[in-house]
Amino acid sequence: MSQPPQASQSQQQKANTFNKSEKTKDIRLTNIQAAKAVSDAIRTSLGPRGMDKMIQDAKGEVLITNDGATILKQMDLVHPTAKMLVEISHAQDVEAGDGTTSVVVFAGALLKSCEVLLEKGIHPTTISEGFQYALENALEALDELKKPVDLENKQQLIECVQTALSSKVVSSNSAQLAPLAVDAVLRIVDPLKPDNVDLKDIKIVKKLGGTIDDTELVEGIVFSNQKASQTAGGPQKIENAKVALLQFCLSAPKTDVENSIAIKDYTEMDKILKEERKYIIDLVKKIVASGANVLLIQKSILRDAVNDLSLHFLAKKGIMVVKDIEREDVEFISKTLCLVPVAHIDQLTPEKLGNAGLVETVFLNDESKVLRITGMPIQSKALTILVRGSNQLVLDEADRSIHDALCVVRSLVKSKGLIPGGGAPEIHLSLKLTQKANTLTGARSMCVRAFAEALEVIPYTLAENAGLNPINVVTELRNRHLKSQKFAGIGMKKNNIVDDITNEQVVQPILVTRSALSLATECVRMILKIDDLVISAR
Repeated sequence: MSQPPQASQSQQQKANTFNKSEKTKDIRLTNIQAAKAVSDAIRTSLGPRGMDKMIQDAKGEVLITNDGATILKQMDLVHPTAKMLVEISHAQDVEAGDGTTSVVVFAGALLKSCEVLLEKGIHPTTISEGFQYALENALEALDELKKPVDLENKQQLIECVQTALSSKVVSSNSAQLAPLAVDAVLRIVDPLKPDNVDLKDIKIVKKLGGTIDDTELVEGIVFSNQKASQTAGGPQKIENAKVALLQFCLSAPKTDVENSIAIKDYTEMDKILKEERKYIIDLVKKIVASGANVLLIQKSILRDAVNDLSLHFLAKKGIMVVKDIEREDVEFISKTLCLVPVAHIDQLTPEKLGNAGLVETVFLNDESKVLRITGMPIQSKALTILVRGSNQLVLDEADRSIHDALCVVRSLVKSKGLIPGGGAPEIHLSLKLTQKANTLTGARSMCVRAFAEALEVIPYTLAENAGLNPINVVTELRNRHLKSQKFAGIGMKKNNIVDDITNEQVVQPILVTRSALSLATECVRMILKIDDLVISAR
C-alpha cells in the first residue's frame, strides 16, 4: 500500500532540512579547521624562546624570521578563511607593530573553543554575542593593569622596546637598537599631533657589510646605492649645498618612436654633435643660474639620466651629480630637504631648491661608501637609520626588527599606557572573565568561560616554547594571580615565575594587547557566522 502524497512530501522536507544543516555544520567546521591550521603553524614562533621559520620562495630566495606578519605574508594559502588570519595579522602590524603572532594564536584558541560550544548545540549567533560581551569586559579589566607612561622617561620606553626585540634574531643587540628606535620616534613627534607619529618620516636604509653594532641614526638622508659621480673629477663634498631634485634627463633628447638616422657625410655628424653640445650647455647654464650645486636625478627607463658630456660641464662648474634616485624616495627627499621636484628645466628656480649643511661621500668601517646629506633645515624632522649586517638574511631581519621597535614606540605615543608582559595580562583577564561567568547563567556564561580559557593559550605557549611544563606553569601563574599578585608573569631569564614581571623590565604597550584581543575576536565572530561557501563564476 503506497504512502499518502502529503506524508511523502513531509519526509522529503525533513530530509532536505537535515542535509542542509549537515552541510552548514561541515562548512563551519571546515572553516574553523583551516584557520586553526594557520594558527598552529606559527604558534612555535611566539615569545622570546620561540623558533624561527625558514621560508624559501619560488625564486629560491631564503628568508629566516619569527615575525608573525612576515611568515603569514609569505604563506601561499588557498582557503579563504585561512587568509582572514593573515589579514588580522597584517592589521595588527599596521595598528601596533607588535603582537602579530599573538593575535593569530589567540584567534586559533578561540576557534578551538567554538568547536566545543557548537558540539554542545549552542547557536553560532549566541556564541558570537557571548564573545563580544567577554571582549568588552576584558578590555575594561585590562585597564586595571595599566601604568601611565611618560614620553620624557626614555628608560621606560627603552625597556618596552627591549621586550619587543627579545623574541627577534637580533635580540642580543637590543641594548643598542632599543635606544636608537626611541630616539628616532621622539625626534619626529609633531607637537600639533601629539597622539600619533608618521613612520614615513624615518627611512630605513640597508647596507651590506659590518655588523648590527654599526647601525646608526643619521639626522638627514643616506644613499647606500647611489654615489656622487666621479666622471671628469666631479666634487665628492659640498658644503652649504643648494640641492635640486630633477625629474628630467641631462642627455640628448630622443624621439618618441623607435627610429634610426643614416648619415652619409661627416659634416652632418659634426652638425649633430654640435647641436647635442649646444643643448647640454643650455641645460647646464640654466642649472648654474638657479644656484644649485647638488643635483639629484631621478632614475629614468626611457634614456640615460646623464651622459659624459653633461657630467664634464657640471664638474667644471663644481656641481655634484647623484643619479638613479628611486621614484619611491622622491617624497621622502622632498619632505626632508624642503624642496620641490622639478620636471622641466624651465621650472628650475631658486625657490624650488632645498638646503643642506653638508653633502659628502663617507667611508664606513669596512671601506664601503655611502652618500650622506646632513645639516637639514630647521623645519625638517625626517631621519634615516643606516642598518648594517654581515649577510643579507641578518640585514633583512634587522630591518624588520627595527620597524617593529619603531612601531612599539609609536604605540606608546598613540596610547600612553604600559602593561606587564610574560603572560600576566592574559592570566589576569582570564580570572576576571571566569569570575564574571560565575555571575551569568545559560549559554552566555559558557561563552564567556570559553573566552577566558582561550586567553590562557598565550602563557601556555610561552612556557611550552621555553621548554617548561606548560600545565604546571599556567596553574602556578593562576594561583599567584588569585593571591592578588596581578603582575606575576613568566620570567624567561631564569625560566621561572616572577612575582612582579615589571621588575624584570618585561613590559609592553597596552595598545598591543587591546588591538590583538579586538582583532582576534572580530575575526572569529565573522568566521562563526559563515554558513555556506559559494563559488562565483565571475
